[in-house]
This record gives sequence, C-alpha cells and structure tokens, in this order.
Amino acid sequence: MSEPTVNKVDGPRGVPTRAIHERQLDPNMIQLQRAAAASHHRGQRVEAARVAAALMLAVGGVIVTLTGHGRTAWAIAGFVWFLVSAIPLRQLAVSTARQGALLQEMFDTALFYLPWRSTVAGDPVTDPDVARLARMLKHGSAKDQRILSGWYDPTGGVHHPYDVFIAQEQNLAWDARLRCRYGYLVLASAILWTSIGVLAGITIPRTTMAETVLSFFVPSLAAYQLALEIWQGQQRVAAERERLATIVATELRNAHAGPISDAERQRLRAIARDVQDGILRTRLDVSRVPERFYKWHRNNDERDFADTAEGHRRRLAGSGR
Repeated sequence: MSEPTVNKVDGPRGVPTRAIHERQLDPNMIQLQRAAAASHHRGQRVEAARVAAALMLAVGGVIVTLTGHGRTAWAIAGFVWFLVSAIPLRQLAVSTARQGALLQEMFDTALFYLPWRSTVAGDPVTDPDVARLARMLKHGSAKDQRILSGWYDPTGGVHHPYDVFIAQEQNLAWDARLRCRYGYLVLASAILWTSIGVLAGITIPRTTMAETVLSFFVPSLAAYQLALEIWQGQQRVAAERERLATIVATELRNAHAGPISDAERQRLRAIARDVQDGILRTRLDVSRVPERFYKWHRNNDERDFADTAEGHRRRLAGSGR
C-alpha cells in the first residue's frame, strides 16, 4: 500500500499507511505526550494542595467542635484559606490546565491530520517549552509506561477520517463516564460531611448551632467551595463530552466500509475538526479527576472501550480507496 497524500487541509485520502495506534508511538508524539503529562502533573499538585489543606481544616473543625477550644482562630484560618484557594490557587490551576490542554491538542491534531485552529486554541506551545516539559517526566515512571503502551486502540484498515472518529469516541466516552462517577462521589461526600456537622451540633452537649457553624462549617468553607467547583465542573465537562460523543457515534453508526467520496470526506473532516474544538474546550476546564481515581476504574473501562473500538474497526476496515 503506497503512502496516501497528506496535507494540513485535506488530510490523507483512503486508508492511512500507518494507523493512529502506530503513529502515536513516534518519537515526536511521545515527546508531546510526555510534556502534556508533566504539565498535567503540575496541575494535579496544585489541586492536591488545595484539597489537602481544605480537608485538614475541615477535620480540625471536628476537633474544635468536640473540644470547644480555638473556635475563633480556626474559623479565621478556614476563611483565609478559603480566599487563597478560591482566588490565587484557582487561577494557577487554570493556567496549568491551559498549557496541558494545548499540548494534548497539539498531539491530537498532528496524530489525526487535523489543521491547527489558532482562532480557537491560540498559539501552540513552543518547541523549547515542549522539550523542557517532556524532560520533567521521569522516564520509566508509571505515567511514562502508560504513554509508551499507547492510548488509542487499533484503527488499522479504516478509512480516514473514520479512524479519527473511533479515537475521538474513545476519548470522549471514557472521560465522560469517569467524570460522572467522580462528580457524584464528591457530591455524596459533601452531603455526608454536612450531615455529620448537623448531627454534631445536635448531639454534642453544651454546643449551640451557632457555635457549630463557627467551629465546624466555617473551617470547611474551602472544602465546600472545592466540592461545589468539582461537582459543577465535572457535570459541565461530562455533559459536553457526552454531547460530542453522540455526534461521533452517529457518524460511526452510519458509516460503511470502503472508499469515501471527496465531498463526504471533507464533510466528515469538518465534523471531526469541530468535535476536536469541543474536546479542547473541555480540556481547558480546570476540573480534573485524580490519578488514583482513574486507576481504580482503568482496567474495566479500558476493556469496555477497547471492545467498542475493535467493533468499529472490524466493521469499517477495508483496503479499497
């Protein structure tokens, strides 16, 4: 099979000689993934600091409520941290999320043969910054091994851009499922914590509800702000990704194996490019899912979406042009 014609506007015609799952392991693709992972890790550290401090203050509020000592000081500390977490640290999280999103967009657009849209994404991350960030990820680490094992499932034999749709569906559906789970976990935790506070105010002797609010709920303000931010963010991103996944799934459901006319290919590429814009918008959202939560569900989710991708590949694979 000869190498298909590829350019930034039209992409490849027919079945790409090297499929997405093969090209994602090219050196330049690996470098982009490593840079994105390093940037994402920086954002996770910021979020971890916000969460750890918020939980410490919240738990401390329980002790203060039980002992009755240090209510005013702990309440002031909780309110001050709430302001720090909600303003400067959140802005730092937004900044790191943007850098990571742009790196992932650079990876996807190069891998999918899609043009870069400066009107949507702005300027890409410069090559020196990509190289610097890529070096920050420890080679041989768990994240590096995940990159080297490949993210997107096989699309061999599938005509472009249906191969892109298969990869996009995997990205969208997997992430939407994960975010729904995490959002509901955070919401349930906030409700449980509120119930504990109310119960403490009712049952602890010689403690009024006003004192409970001061010693338990005010120090928990940062935790509540984070819970609200996470819940709203995860629901927002999940809803947008589910909407985009429906668009992609519709095109894949209506797809057939074999050659694609130029007019139809251009229509499909325009949809793929618009879907990629939506993916970028969700990546720019500061809401994140902790790495540990992702790992808890990875094996089952990976199996589910690998089976779906393979089903599309078998149905759409064809060597005709």
